[in-house]
Order: sequence, then C-alpha cells, then structure tokens
Amino acid sequence: MSDEPEDFWTQFKRGWRTARRQAKAALHDAVNTETIRVAVTGLSRAGKTVFITSAVQNLLAMADGKGALPKFDDHDISGRLKKLGLRAATTDAPRFPLEANFSALASAAPHWPPRTASLAEIAINFVIRRRRSAGIDFLKTREARLEIIDYPGEWLLDLPMLTEDFAPWSADTLARMVTGLRADAAQPFFDYLHNIDINAPADVDVARRLYDLYLAYLFDARDRLGLRYLQPGGFLCAPPWPKNDAIIFAPLPLKPGQTLKRGSLAALFQSRYDLYRQEMNTHFFDKHFRRFDRQIVLVDVLGALHGGPDVFEDTRLAIQRLADCFNYGGRGVLNPFARGITKVMFAATKADHVPERQRDALQILLGRMAGADIDQMRDSRAKVKTAALASVRCTLDDRAQIEGRDVAVVRGLPMGRDKLVKFYPGEVPLKPPERDFWSGSFFELPVFQPPKLNQAGTSGVPHIALDDALYYLIGDRL
Repeated sequence: MSDEPEDFWTQFKRGWRTARRQAKAALHDAVNTETIRVAVTGLSRAGKTVFITSAVQNLLAMADGKGALPKFDDHDISGRLKKLGLRAATTDAPRFPLEANFSALASAAPHWPPRTASLAEIAINFVIRRRRSAGIDFLKTREARLEIIDYPGEWLLDLPMLTEDFAPWSADTLARMVTGLRADAAQPFFDYLHNIDINAPADVDVARRLYDLYLAYLFDARDRLGLRYLQPGGFLCAPPWPKNDAIIFAPLPLKPGQTLKRGSLAALFQSRYDLYRQEMNTHFFDKHFRRFDRQIVLVDVLGALHGGPDVFEDTRLAIQRLADCFNYGGRGVLNPFARGITKVMFAATKADHVPERQRDALQILLGRMAGADIDQMRDSRAKVKTAALASVRCTLDDRAQIEGRDVAVVRGLPMGRDKLVKFYPGEVPLKPPERDFWSGSFFELPVFQPPKLNQAGTSGVPHIALDDALYYLIGDRL
C-alpha cells in the first residue's frame, strides 16, 4: 500500500478546516458587520467642510471618553463603544483632508478651512459591545463602518435637470435670469444672445462665447450676489469627469415643441445638454449616489435672510426643488437613483449666530421654506427631519440693551478683530417673510473666529446640536 490515502485525508481535513474558518468568518461578517454611508452636501456657504471636520473630531473624542456628543451618551452608544478609529476609504474618491482642516481651526490664529470643491471621503470603524449576545462569543461585539462622503452642493442642484428636457430647462432658467438681482449680472449674456441666430448653422466660436458669458454670469451670481439655485452645478465646480468642449452649452429661447434644425446652434446645445446629464448620471448619480444610505443637506438660512429677498427666494426655490427630488416615495425624480436613502436631514447651519430662544425659529423657518414637500416626504419611505445646528460654536449667549429694551444677543470675536462684540440678529421669522419684512434692514451677519481648540483634537469641538444630527443619521445603526 502506498501513502496516498493518508495524504488524501490529510489534505481533505486541512481543506475542511480552512473551509470552516472561512465560513465562520463569513457568518461573523454577515451578522456583525455593516457599512453606513452618509452623504454630506450643502448649498453655497453652508459649511459642509466644517461640519464633517467637527463631526469626525467629536466622534474620535467620544471614543476617548470626552463626552463630546451627549446624545450618544444618553443612548449608551459611547458606553458600549470598545474601539473607534479612522479607516481607509473603499472607493477611489480622494480622502477628506481632516487633519489639514482641523489644523486650521486649532491653529494659534484660528481660521476657517477652505471649502472642498470635489468628491472626498473619510471612513470610521466602530467596534461596539452588543446589549444582548445570548452567551455566544462571536455575538458579543459588532462592527460598523461609517463612510462620510463629501460632495459639492452644486452637483446636487443638477438633480432636477435629470427629468427636464433642454427646452423647458432653458425657459425656466432664462425667466429667472431677467428678474431681480440676476438681471444686471445676466445682461452681457443677453446682449450677445440677442444678436445671434440660434437656428443658423452652429459656429464653434459663437457657441464658446455664449458659454463663456453664461459661465461668467453663474460665477457672479454665486460669488458676488450670493444666489444658490444655479445650474448646471458642474459648470461652477469641477464635474466628476474630465471636462471637455463637448459638454458646454447655455440656455436658449426655444418655443415649446419646436423642431430644431439639424446642425444648428440650438440642436448642438440640446445634444450637449443631454450629454451633460448622461455624464453626470454615469459618473456621480449612478456611481456614487446609489450607494448612499443617509443624506444631510446643509443650508445657510441666516445668510439667505441677510442677502435680501432675492437671495432668500432663490434659496427657498433650491430647497423646494431638492425636497421634491428626495421625495422618492411619491413623485420625486430619484426613484431610480436613491432607493437606498432611508433618512434625509435638512439642517440650518450657524445656529450659534442667534441666541438659544431663536434656534427653534430657525429650524421651523427652514422647514417652511421647503413648503409642502417636507410634509409629503414624511409619508414616503424615507424619513426626513429639519434641524438647526452649529458645527463649531463660536459664540455665547448674552444680554444687551437696545433702544431701551433688554434683548437676547450672542457674544463672539469677529475675524480680524481683537475684542469680543455683542451681536443682535433681529427676530428670525417663523415663516418666509412677507414684502413688508424687507422694507427695513435685517442684520449684518458677522464671520466669527473659531474658538481656541486643543491642537491634539482629543477634547473635541464645541458645537450646537451636532450630536442630535449625527444620532438621527447613524444612531439607529449603532
């Protein structure tokens, strides 16, 4: 007899043990591990970079027992936390620059970090003790991987374009461009548009000039006028694919149902518009958006009030359109895109610019800016919530005498100043203001300096209601 049977059984047993280990590991992963993908974006100047930086630093501080997120203490998540640490991202997206951003906030001369203009991601791994394990060892702990995805709010504003053809999109866009603050900014574009024949054979130089004028209008409207509802978003920041001349266009005055002449400028821009939507869908909505579990949209409501009626109405339009997009339980456009998103939050930032008694008003106003869509979303498969928060608290509540009245104010240090000031924001309205509201001055919105922070980051970052927002987004999965 040869030794072959023994070798066979040795190999068989070795293979069997390996298979058992692999099966056990697979069962452990299936039962004890999960991934939570939270997408963070915001309308212009809403502070999403600071939100992510503060959120991650406070989660790390929570793991060190610093009590940085009281809501997690209240629900015994921090008490059951065995381990928490940063992990490598699972996608090819660049890593969110956490360390550089926090260094800016915690430097000897604290300052606000630059906003990110493209996709970024950061991942955190939680190891948590279960409340009940039934005496089974491998059920005593579970792992949760939190992936926070940062992307420009400009991209989100392209969502309504997905179901809107070029002609109606152009009509809506041109109608807005001739009203209010937009009119002067858009005048050079209209001056050129009125002198060309959009039904004539397409000329590359004319197409480029029209695009350049429209692009200049978009940047002026965003950076100088503070407007928010500007499309396409990929024109204002780098799109998630290499940009080229094949996807440059501008709105054109087209008649409903008009048949476009083949080879004309109008036909060229229509084809480029369709290609733009296709590329945005392929490279962002289909590739990334489908993977999101939770979404938070940050809104600078106070900045909109400070900007005046045009800026406020523009912000309200943006929120309403986005609320409609996320209403995928009903008639929203995201039915094929965001089936995995089960929770959405719209959050008014800079809540530290108003005293405590006005923060509820800030949250209520945000909800009413979104209109009926917010209520409709409550009946859809996605849960929705509004909030008012400050990712980094820069002020303290105080009192002041104004025109003989004792009023609630906040006290903070404006950037570039060396003395604390008391700031009275005025009364935040509970609903979108009527015309009379804008007849008087509202308030000047200062930029406060970040507070002094522990440069090691171990003490966390002071905030207002950031823990409530994070618990709403991920608490149920922890």
